[in-house]
Amino acid sequence: MNFFGFRTVSRPIVSRHGAGYLLLWFFLLSCRQKNETTKPEIKIAKTVPTEYRNATDSNFSNHQDTVYYRDKFFTGFRYVLYPNGDTAVLQSYFNGVEEGTQKKWHPNKQLAEKRFYINGRKEGLHQSWWPDGKPKFVFTTHNDEYNGELKEWYSSGLLAKEFHYLNGKEEGSQRLWWDNGTVRANYVIKNGKKYGLIGMKLCNNPYDSVITK
Repeated sequence: MNFFGFRTVSRPIVSRHGAGYLLLWFFLLSCRQKNETTKPEIKIAKTVPTEYRNATDSNFSNHQDTVYYRDKFFTGFRYVLYPNGDTAVLQSYFNGVEEGTQKKWHPNKQLAEKRFYINGRKEGLHQSWWPDGKPKFVFTTHNDEYNGELKEWYSSGLLAKEFHYLNGKEEGSQRLWWDNGTVRANYVIKNGKKYGLIGMKLCNNPYDSVITK
């Protein structure tokens, strides 16, 4: 009899196949625990008071990346209108910097951009669309740094760029295409080193400015 009152036997209490399943269970459990500990921190934006101001208000002033209203940090919503009265831009601020969801629209009322900020820093999903609704770019950020996949499209709908980032730096597969669909660059970055077809960078590539905003 053992400590728990069960009879002890000389043969193994777990068969060979059972041992295999047990090891697999421990492996899956360890992977699950590892994944749970590496989940990114979920951030929630502050609640911005529903105070709306037209961006043409002369009481607004900017100093570097901070917005002031009557010489105080602006907290509320600032908007821009098209001549016909439709909303062109809607931005939310808390203590002078972007907070929460920021949106822009094309003149045809199609959503042009949707971004998210916390304490003036890019956070989460950022998206943009062409006037006809086709996607223009999409990427994810954390603490104002690119993380994960970034994609950009030409107005024709063809993919222009597919990059991968880790903590703001290129890591993994990186691909570029010309506007006719041919490959411009196709390489992999591993530990800061490039492998593959690097390609040539245009002096004036309109897509280089997309992700720097």
